[in-house]
Amino acid sequence: MIDRYLKTAFVASLGLMALLYVIHNIMNIDQAYGAVGYVLGMEGNELFDNNLLPAITGSAVFVFAWTIFAFEIATGLICLWGAWQLWSARGADAAGFEAAKSMAKLGAGLSVVTWFGLFGTFGGAGYQMWQNEIGAGSLGDAFKFSVWGLLVLIYLGQRESEVAA
Repeated sequence: MIDRYLKTAFVASLGLMALLYVIHNIMNIDQAYGAVGYVLGMEGNELFDNNLLPAITGSAVFVFAWTIFAFEIATGLICLWGAWQLWSARGADAAGFEAAKSMAKLGAGLSVVTWFGLFGTFGGAGYQMWQNEIGAGSLGDAFKFSVWGLLVLIYLGQRESEVAA
């Protein structure tokens, strides 16, 4: 039974983390636009100054920032919804609890897509954000967030034994 409580708590924590980050970004919207614009505009990319992807500036930064925010909001809400489904199924048999995991898995998976896919792949590799202090900090944090999401996803994927503890 403790396994069910831990899975629920980890998914809820992941969802809350995503929502807290996006809420802070929105509360500091000018700074958030500035950070996204700095990375996408390839400011400070002096080591590798040639890039496959074009620099993005102006109003397109707004679109990319809100795309990031939308992924973070979706991650948070889906994780919290998944945590609620897990909590609601905590007294079910193993098959019932297993069936309740789908939304939690989707939310944890979306956290990996958000912080590994958007930040790691596009920001880190595509826009070389590791080359400047602002980007490197964001990339390092995104790595942590994607790993946390992946660890929760792996833990959720563990089946329970039919034997009651």
